Amino acid sequence: MIEQTEQTIKTLSTALKRIADNVMITDRRGIIEYVNPAFEMTTGYSSHEAVGQTPKILRSGQHDVTYYQKLWGAILAGEVFRATTTNKKKNGDIYYADQTISPVGNETGEIVCFVSVWKDITERIVAEENLKYEKKKLEQVLSIEAGLHSILDLHKLIDFVVDKTCAVLEAEKCSVMFIDHESKELCIKGHQGIEESRIGENFLKVGDDIEHLIERYHKPTTTNLFPGLQNKNSSKIDGTVYQSKTFLSVPIELKDHLLGIINVSHKKGKEGDHFTDLDLKIFFMIVRQVRIAIENAKLYRQLKYLTVTDPLTGIYNYRYFAQTLDYEIIRAKRYARALSFLMIDIDQFKSYNDTFSHLEGDKVLKTVVKMIQQNVRQTDVVCRYAGDEFAVILPETDSPQAETIAEKIRKAISEVSARRPISVSIGVAKCTPHTDRYDLIQRADSHLYEAKQQRKNQVSGEILKKGGLK
Repeated sequence: MIEQTEQTIKTLSTALKRIADNVMITDRRGIIEYVNPAFEMTTGYSSHEAVGQTPKILRSGQHDVTYYQKLWGAILAGEVFRATTTNKKKNGDIYYADQTISPVGNETGEIVCFVSVWKDITERIVAEENLKYEKKKLEQVLSIEAGLHSILDLHKLIDFVVDKTCAVLEAEKCSVMFIDHESKELCIKGHQGIEESRIGENFLKVGDDIEHLIERYHKPTTTNLFPGLQNKNSSKIDGTVYQSKTFLSVPIELKDHLLGIINVSHKKGKEGDHFTDLDLKIFFMIVRQVRIAIENAKLYRQLKYLTVTDPLTGIYNYRYFAQTLDYEIIRAKRYARALSFLMIDIDQFKSYNDTFSHLEGDKVLKTVVKMIQQNVRQTDVVCRYAGDEFAVILPETDSPQAETIAEKIRKAISEVSARRPISVSIGVAKCTPHTDRYDLIQRADSHLYEAKQQRKNQVSGEILKKGGLK
């Protein structure tokens, strides 16, 4: 009988040593009496280091005290404990265990020890968490896609992209840069996490490292990650010196035409300060949607442009003129700002058409528009009012300034070379507290009529009227 018992113990001991599951035996007080080789391999504790300790050496800190109190109370009561626990190895790494703790009693039923058996299920748990994380990120990308396609203003689109890209990729910094093909510079159009004072300090030009890398990786493959940008010479991308360990930079392309790049850096996620392969995958998905949205916004602007522009001269038509003048009048009154308005008419244009043909007349119209645009500011609005009449809205402009601008336009047009000399007459009117669109147009038109009635090729306005026409 003794020999059989010894053989059984020997067999059990061999089985415990060879079993793939982790085994730990503690006495009634919770002192570890035995651990098998699988335990040593999983936890990093040798049998010599573990025996005599308590299972507290495996605590990860991710379970509160109440959890262990309930666990200890249950097994002391003779219950079998089953759960997925989070434990810590000797080197500090966290692992997940599918664990069973069973009380073992003697002949009288008294508990004499506890046997803990568990499998290391870390890979499975991590894979499940990664799937959940990836699903969450994909859902965020889908929400970005829905938002992108509802924005048709490019500036608002860029701000939206910067904000959402930072949120989804858990990055502190993001910038959107477009290429100015005339200056050969990459210019920031939207950013987050970058000091305003740094913007514009270090625009990149053709020949810089970033430009070289863009050309090198200008192809639709996953090589659009620019690892070379981490070196000393190319760390300044958008005016910021990137000091984080990793950043991503991906081109924005439309039909093989490089528009610019989007940069992200300073990862701040729970998994650390390194961007992952999943981050890069998500980033490409975002940039792909950005590309489609930019194309949509571009098409929308083209359609909108066609509805508010004159097809011959390319300037705004009467429809846009009326809307804009109403808006500027309201704005001028609300903020007590100056506003002036020019009515321009080409002198003897019908005669020019009859003499030289409508084709030549169209050339004159385009030339006049060009001269007007060259002598006004970017903030001024030039419109084709009707036929050979043009309107210019001059925000933030009082009467003396408006009449000076009108005189510059008149003089420039009078010096244009054509089949015969061409000239314009201009009426100037300013906005008053009681002005509406119709009143402003009527007063400018009245001054225009006065100029036409005189010698033509004249400017007429309230101030000029007092001192005589010029």
